[in-house]
Amino acid sequence: MNIILAEVTEDNFWDLIQLKSDEVQETRIQIFERWVGSNVFFLGVCHVYGFTARAIYDGGTLIGFASFGYRKEHERYELISVMLGHPYQGKGYGKAILQAIIDTMVDLYECKEIYLSVIHNNERAIRTYEKMGFKPTGEIEKGFHDEPVYCLKLNSNE
Repeated sequence: MNIILAEVTEDNFWDLIQLKSDEVQETRIQIFERWVGSNVFFLGVCHVYGFTARAIYDGGTLIGFASFGYRKEHERYELISVMLGHPYQGKGYGKAILQAIIDTMVDLYECKEIYLSVIHNNERAIRTYEKMGFKPTGEIEKGFHDEPVYCLKLNSNE
């Protein structure tokens, strides 16, 4: 496994927006998929709110997408979205991708905490976040779904 977070460019844009988290979504154009907003939606969010967008590769293969940055309304650094294309799910990528995102956020922002929210019944994602050290805060993000908020507190020497 060779996880790389790469810039979104003209070279990968079309492949990125066609990558779906659920096979059923392959035939649909929707803003929201089952567990995550579409990559198109989050690219727009990144553009408007100044978040960082990254294509996720395993070596030379595009496997996912992530967006993150400083969320002014909450005054904290957040992992806004992370999606893994459906052909790559269940293959052990979750922790490696999450670690690459955490490392990138620390490098870019020197943040001490990272927040995220997750759809309450996305048990696979919740297990992965908790294994990586994210803890529930008790907050609920109100959006299209109620989403519990999690926080990862980073050591100051990381």
